[in-house]
Amino acid sequence: MNNKCNNHHIITSSHHLIILFSFLLFSFSFISLLGQKTTISGIIESNKFTQVDLQLAYKDDGVSFGKANINADGTFKLSANIPKTDLYRMVFEAGQQIALCLSPNQNIELTLDANNLSSIKSVKGSSSIEFCKKASEMIMGASTQVLFDSINSALQADKDVQFYNEFQSQFKPFFDANSETNAISLQIATETDSLQQYVNANTIKGKVDPKNIDAFIYTGSNYLKNIATQYRKYANYLQSMHLFNDFKTNRNKKFENFYTAGVDKYLEFIEKRSALMEKTFTEFANQIEAYLYIRDSLQINSSTNKKNEKPLLADKIISISGMVSNVKDVKTNLLDYSDKADGFGRYSLQEAQRYVSTIVQKYQKLFDTESEKRNNVVINYLISNKNELAVLMFLDIFPRDKHGSLHQEVIKALYAKYPEHPIVAERYKLETSPATSTSIGAMAPELAFENPEGKIMKLSDLKGKVVLIDFWASWCRPCRMENPNVVAAYKKYNSKGFEVFSVSLDRDKASWIKGIKDDGLIWPNHVSDLGYWNSQGAKIYGVSSIPATFLINKEGKIVAKNLRGAALENALKELLD
Repeated sequence: MNNKCNNHHIITSSHHLIILFSFLLFSFSFISLLGQKTTISGIIESNKFTQVDLQLAYKDDGVSFGKANINADGTFKLSANIPKTDLYRMVFEAGQQIALCLSPNQNIELTLDANNLSSIKSVKGSSSIEFCKKASEMIMGASTQVLFDSINSALQADKDVQFYNEFQSQFKPFFDANSETNAISLQIATETDSLQQYVNANTIKGKVDPKNIDAFIYTGSNYLKNIATQYRKYANYLQSMHLFNDFKTNRNKKFENFYTAGVDKYLEFIEKRSALMEKTFTEFANQIEAYLYIRDSLQINSSTNKKNEKPLLADKIISISGMVSNVKDVKTNLLDYSDKADGFGRYSLQEAQRYVSTIVQKYQKLFDTESEKRNNVVINYLISNKNELAVLMFLDIFPRDKHGSLHQEVIKALYAKYPEHPIVAERYKLETSPATSTSIGAMAPELAFENPEGKIMKLSDLKGKVVLIDFWASWCRPCRMENPNVVAAYKKYNSKGFEVFSVSLDRDKASWIKGIKDDGLIWPNHVSDLGYWNSQGAKIYGVSSIPATFLINKEGKIVAKNLRGAALENALKELLD
């Protein structure tokens, strides 16, 4: 009886243990589930939102990991079920959002600004978000636009730039006006020459045949009228010159050499033109105006048909035409002065522009240097946090074609920690593909194969050298034709730090060794797995045809591909000289 009772007691106790174990297991699972909860609380300054929804940052499937209302004072508390570390986004009204890297079991406090969600004002409880805050601030500090505005302000305030820009703005209209004056001067001389030729052709011993006197007066008067019209234009230009800078007074002594080299010579020939015009045509033009006044008066009084008036008009035309002697020489001199003046004028404008361009290049170099310096600070910060998944949010600010090594280093580090993450896995596949891993700007992948003596030789052993990786084969005629160029480059630049790392796609060892000897490939770095087109080295570098070359700088970065002949030497000269 007692035994039965004792057995019952034992059975009951075992049952209770099972129930207790099940309860504990359920409680542990429930606690684990609760442990996945991440809380984000805080305040949104200048608040204009009423609710927030937490979603994956890289999917638009609408799946919510937690929602919360936002109070009128901007305070909120969002409880989210976070299954694993990933990139999320807090989505507000009108599609406004902020990306965050979140992990399970976090209690995060945030301060945001509704007018600038990209800037996190403060954060507690998340090293990833603290990283994002600092990275964002560094990137804003390294902003190209901010730097550009700063450099451009300095450029605009540069005294030399101000001088040359002001010179161009003042000298160009002065130059244009003088160029037009030069052209008019030549027209006056040309028209005068035509007048003299007409008079000479239609007079005998200084007289006009009475039968032709009407035609002579008509044509001669038109010549004189054209000359007078052109001379009025010339005189108007001369009168307007006082409106321009004379480029002689109020000079900045700092730029005296600039004035002497071009501007003074320009002014010299402009003055010679003006002096020649004054001497040759001023009184001539006055006589023409007097003649035209008399002729017009006679026409008004209907006296031009009187026989005694016509000879007087004809004689006056003949007399005026003879006032300019050696008009052909005058024309030649005017053309010479005009050409030389225009030449020195253009030279002065071009020199001013050249000086400005030189100064602009100086500021451009300053911009490039400072921009690179600022970018390098950000890049180094990203690399120092390359195990942070949040780095993905900043990586593409630096284009892969210019920062291939950064992308490679970060993605490989993230893949080691998050191999299942879809973005990381996709980017890792891209980074490790031959086309990407051997693109210009990427760090050259390792190569380690046997040399003819069976010793393993590594590409990485040549770090600190400029290296040409040369894929070739003894059976490849184009390779053998290019080999003399590679040998010449090696002999010229080896002492300056140039090496060649030859990877052969041969399948016969004897042929490979013979090709090295026959072509005088005197460098020590020869490797091959004798795999022919199945060469592992060729697969790593995505080589599908030979010869194929990759030029690597001292840091191990690919800087050029498939250089031949002079192109190879020019690249080595740039890197090593």
